[in-house]
Amino acid sequence: MSIHVVAHSISRSVWERFWKRPFAARVLAVFEHACNLVTPDGHMVALVLPQIGDGPLNVVMYGRPGDFAAVEPGMPARLEGGRLQVGGLEVVLERAVVWEPRPDWDRLRAHLDGIKSRLPLLWTLSMRHAPASSLLPLAWGWAGGPNHSVEAGFAAGALARVAREAAEALRTGWEGDPGRLREGAAQLAGLGSGLTPAGDDFLTGAMLWAWLAHSNPPVFCHTLVAAAAPRTTTLSAAFLRAAAEGECNASWHRALAALGEGTEDVLARSTREVLAHGATSGADMLAGFLWMAPHITQIAQHPPDRRSAHVSRPDRFPRISSLEAPFVTRQLC
Repeated sequence: MSIHVVAHSISRSVWERFWKRPFAARVLAVFEHACNLVTPDGHMVALVLPQIGDGPLNVVMYGRPGDFAAVEPGMPARLEGGRLQVGGLEVVLERAVVWEPRPDWDRLRAHLDGIKSRLPLLWTLSMRHAPASSLLPLAWGWAGGPNHSVEAGFAAGALARVAREAAEALRTGWEGDPGRLREGAAQLAGLGSGLTPAGDDFLTGAMLWAWLAHSNPPVFCHTLVAAAAPRTTTLSAAFLRAAAEGECNASWHRALAALGEGTEDVLARSTREVLAHGATSGADMLAGFLWMAPHITQIAQHPPDRRSAHVSRPDRFPRISSLEAPFVTRQLC
């Protein structure tokens, strides 16, 4: 069986990997809406359907569920003349739009004071739809926010304590203690279940805040990734490395833009988009992002509307069958 599809967009990072050097990869895992490729040096490329959208690892292709039926884990991927061949799947890349995975950090940093002033609103919007099984309610509770007796939702006991100790270490590391930064990153790496464990998503969110507010984001982020990446899954390590370069998916682009200059309605919608990624991945990233923000305890203890700052069942915003989804149909171990 042969399936022919056309790529709509391709991450600039992936585009450079394709065209600046000979490309060789194999299929790592196959999902309903995505197929993950891994190169010999551990870099990831994800062929995804439009439901997932643009991201730092992604080639978004016009297709439908079932198009990856011609692909199996372990199959080689080769690039020839602007066409990517993976098993019985051929992806035409020549007309794809190159998508930039890095937000305009300089513009966002120019609005940092305004962004900080809107963090209480972001906390409230995030908690309104936070899955109880995510790290977001935990971080809210660590900061002393109301209605925060939710530790059993993530993991009662040991895992929750490790997460909190690691989060505190990251905060100390932010102030210039690289040893504590490495310690916190190593503790969070791989913490939780799934292809992108909650601890890794928390670290990803922390790095996005660093690109907004740290005095030296590359040093902070690469110190963190050096400690975390060897301790987690191949896919999660790839997301961590992307975040260390200041890259994130399109829903985060929209959320950051809304946080800087958007209306409350736009921020609310973009926050729900972030939360819709994976079972808890979006919420765990928001937890790391908000935890690293300044004056976090005062923000949590004095939200703009305490009545709306509560843990709820997952909201009705459509969940995205993302690369972090827990249902792998086929995977090469």
